[in-house]
Amino acid sequence: MFDVLIREAGARFGLGEKALPLVQMLLAYATNKANGGLMGFLEKFKAAGFGPIIQSWLGGGPAAQPVSNSQLETVLGSSGGLLSLLTSRLGVERDSATSALGYLLPAVVGKLTPGGSIPSSLPPEVASMAAAGESLMAAPVVEQVAPGGGFMKWLPWIVVAVAVLLGLGYCAKQKTAETAPAAVPAPASAPASDAVRADWGGGATASGPASAAVPGAPASAPAAASMEAPASAASTAAPMAATDEPTGAAVVASQSGDVPMLKVYFDSGKTAVAAEFADKAKALVDYLKAHADAKAVISGFNDPTGDPAKNAELSKNRAQAVQAALVAAGLGQERTVLEKPAETSGTGASNAASRRVEVTVRP
Repeated sequence: MFDVLIREAGARFGLGEKALPLVQMLLAYATNKANGGLMGFLEKFKAAGFGPIIQSWLGGGPAAQPVSNSQLETVLGSSGGLLSLLTSRLGVERDSATSALGYLLPAVVGKLTPGGSIPSSLPPEVASMAAAGESLMAAPVVEQVAPGGGFMKWLPWIVVAVAVLLGLGYCAKQKTAETAPAAVPAPASAPASDAVRADWGGGATASGPASAAVPGAPASAPAAASMEAPASAASTAAPMAATDEPTGAAVVASQSGDVPMLKVYFDSGKTAVAAEFADKAKALVDYLKAHADAKAVISGFNDPTGDPAKNAELSKNRAQAVQAALVAAGLGQERTVLEKPAETSGTGASNAASRRVEVTVRP
């Protein structure tokens, strides 16, 4: 529904891959039920004296009137308003965000009001994109440092500190070399160095054993709750032991060999990605940037109990929220793949396995 608009906004205003999360956040803000939904959003413009402009947008078409940057600043430019959210969460220039909104709003409102009236419910595609936008608006703020300020004023001190640390490290290394005893060969029974290790136990991969023990757990510990991974995924780690599952929104990063992986957990019934996502996903994003042919495979998991259709929709929304968070972290959307959600065994929403989205790397 919005693919053409997203591509044109990305090219016209220099947004690139950030055009998608910008549209997602616009939809989330404009349809937020807590603020009166789409009707409440449009009322903001009417209250500012821009009623005729809003009226021309309803239903779409060539009669839609343009809106200026100054008019958008009047309605959406307050602290905590949409413009502030876009610039702080996506790290885009305010002028670029404002101009892009001016281009997008008439067309977006037109698509949301077929026949010139506000519908009682949103189409599934719009609801899904709005859910991803809500997750982005809850994400940590992207800090922007002005040239010559912030980081730059600390640079000389950082250089000095690094030099001191390097000097101390060199001295310690020399002292260790003089006093350290000869290395003792490892016994023949030591485990292979390429064994797969992960925070929640290992899964079978091409480069490691079929299983690995959970750190600190006895060798006879029972296997964690089983899951059915998407058939096309390149590699998927086994689920965590039940006692290690997060109870709410969280992000767990690990590796299979030298390939980073993520497990993103959500609060029950929610689609907001945990605030720690950007930090935990950095290794995965950096790896994908260094391997141009690899893709991030995003797999949602379903609660096996309750309404299957609602569970599948929730799983899809969570996977799209993770996709949007990866894009916001600097990964191109074309480098991501959404897998069909899988079923998990367990006791429903209380089982963290059914509240997760996994991100693995496909070569």
